[in-house]
Amino acid sequence: MTAEISTAKIYLGSPFYNDAQRERVTKARKLLAQNPTVWQVHFPFDQNFVDPEEKNPEIGGVRSMTWRVATYQNDLNGIVNATCGVFLYDMDNIDDGSAFEIGFFRALHKPVILVPFTEIENKEKEMNLMLAQGVTTIIDGNDSFEKLASYDFNSCPADPVVGYKII
Repeated sequence: MTAEISTAKIYLGSPFYNDAQRERVTKARKLLAQNPTVWQVHFPFDQNFVDPEEKNPEIGGVRSMTWRVATYQNDLNGIVNATCGVFLYDMDNIDDGSAFEIGFFRALHKPVILVPFTEIENKEKEMNLMLAQGVTTIIDGNDSFEKLASYDFNSCPADPVVGYKII
């Protein structure tokens, strides 16, 4: 048996706008910290750029060009430096930013592990074709979230999307 070595550099992508999304990130970080193949986890919100010229950026949602450019570049740098992406995908509140980041990962020929979640009981499982075909592996967030602690991020074996209606 080969010894597991921590070499994987994970980009942890997730919307971070409500309590449920923030709790998922906290749990995912704990699970990834237990994984013997994970060396580093990059979470974009940890590198939040602050534009000192912005006044009350949380009011009105309009951000400065300086903030937008720096935030975009920081996220792309995180993707480029990662060996793979893990995305906590909120199926109830689809996030365009996460979809873009997944596409960027795949354009770089890097594996993507998708962890979809829903808060809606008995919701029909459906997924966009580009997302379903674009990810390397799917780990069901509602049923199998704990697999993040044991998944082999060094080799990222494929486990394609099944059980979803593809739209």
